[in-house]
Amino acid sequence: MPHSPIIDSLIFLVVAVVVTPLCRRVGVSPILGYLLAGTLIGPHGLHVIAETDSTRLLAELGIVFLLFMIGLELSPERLRVIRHYIFGLGSAQVAVTAGLIGGGAVLMGMEPRAAIVVGMALAFSSTAFVLQVLNERGELTSQSGRVAIAVLILQDLAVVPLLVLVPMLGASESTILSAVGIASAKAIAAMLVIVVVARIAIRPLFKVVADAKSPEVFVAAALLVVIGTSFATEHAGLSLSLGAFLAGVMLASTEYRHQVEADLQPIRGLLLGLFFLTVGMVIDPGDVLVQWAPLLAILAALVVVKALVIAGLGLLFRFPAAVALNIGLLLAQGGEFAFVVLGRAEGARLLSPQTAGLLMTVVALSMALTPALAALGDAALRRRQQADGERNAPDSQVKDLTDHVILCGFGRVGQTVASVLRQMEIPFVAIDRVPQTVEQFRERGDMIYYGDARKLDLFRSLGAARARAIILTIDSGSTRERIVTRLRKEFPSIHLLARARDRRQQKNLEAMGADVVVPEAVEGSLQLAGALLRLLGAPPDEIREVIDGYRRNDYAKLLEQVPKVG
Repeated sequence: MPHSPIIDSLIFLVVAVVVTPLCRRVGVSPILGYLLAGTLIGPHGLHVIAETDSTRLLAELGIVFLLFMIGLELSPERLRVIRHYIFGLGSAQVAVTAGLIGGGAVLMGMEPRAAIVVGMALAFSSTAFVLQVLNERGELTSQSGRVAIAVLILQDLAVVPLLVLVPMLGASESTILSAVGIASAKAIAAMLVIVVVARIAIRPLFKVVADAKSPEVFVAAALLVVIGTSFATEHAGLSLSLGAFLAGVMLASTEYRHQVEADLQPIRGLLLGLFFLTVGMVIDPGDVLVQWAPLLAILAALVVVKALVIAGLGLLFRFPAAVALNIGLLLAQGGEFAFVVLGRAEGARLLSPQTAGLLMTVVALSMALTPALAALGDAALRRRQQADGERNAPDSQVKDLTDHVILCGFGRVGQTVASVLRQMEIPFVAIDRVPQTVEQFRERGDMIYYGDARKLDLFRSLGAARARAIILTIDSGSTRERIVTRLRKEFPSIHLLARARDRRQQKNLEAMGADVVVPEAVEGSLQLAGALLRLLGAPPDEIREVIDGYRRNDYAKLLEQVPKVG
């Protein structure tokens, strides 16, 4: 059958239309559906679609858009919070894993230069698979999600010197070290230039585009930023995906991030599906059947070694055992960059085509195991929660509570609300997903439990049917909206209160059933205005009347006084 980019694109669209609804219907991840479809229709299956340069480019763009979207979730402030995980845990993971795998390859007879490449290539985890699983489970901002993302960021950075190193491994040691040093310095300089230019240019660009009030131009500007920064980093010797990630981070702190995310989400989903399809095309069922014993042995060794190394390092970084194991299982697979590195190693004649093909198949199979491994890690967390709660289970402590308040999230906002409830002697029970927070406040005597606010069974066990109110203080974007919808349907008479980022999210939450929603930005503005009036000597009663007037009118007066542009 003749192949062309148009025919391949049509076949892919047919696969996307069929696979995703079918997987949703049977309750499995679409990732597995795309993998199986790629194996079936690819060059090693029915040969319906070819693995061409055009499909590989589109698949790589899927990774680019994925990294851009995750960059949108990580503002510079949030990155500063996890920097010690990026450069501490991430660096340790790559070094220890590469050392163990490379050392094992040498013991099995592999030439040391090739073993270095293999160890580094297999140390990487799959950004695409891990982030897709985290996104499907709504855990991108959970503790496990943040740590996994930090490790993945470091791995992406580590690709740069490795790609420089591969073609030079035949040179002398001093030449290699000096070349890597020069290349790394250039890479850092290029990153700084890109970040500075992006920081200066992105906000003015989107302001001009937004003023034009043209949706298609806004989408074009978003695509320009993503592809433009990716192009710049690639020509600076870095990866395409790193440029996209930097662009996302720069946009994360602007007022345009939510619109950009909404506009590019469908494009990202389609391209990422193509990436999973091309990964499935790497798997040759015939080779798997012929070489099943070595494939199975290498696959088991890879997953076990990576899971144990990452879990062990997690314990060193003082994570609870179940959290460390969850992160280890989540990152235990091989990564998409392994295909690039192993391909270059084969081109540089460091690896034979047979060895490179065998390892690529192992990486692809390990990726296919990601949803199952992630489910095991999640089960470990649930078992830990059960074990921790056995002594003081919610059912035993909460079963006699009535007219209480349930706090979802016990960060700074939740703790402030709890302080007011204590002072007013109103009983409350809290849940949080950070084990350290739960342990700390349980020791102080608070009725707080580890739990996932997306699970309705948890609310039932906390006596939601007898409670007066549920307050959502969690800071998790669209997760709040899904939780409000489920809670309103399950507990129609309970009072639902929630925090929101802004006026737009406030309206969404109210439409989904929340009784009271406090937009942080607007409420903070009113508090500042009230403080200013007090400093200027305005009478307290007048201040209270003005501020309460805005609140009584649902903040509408604020919006009426904002000048309309254009």
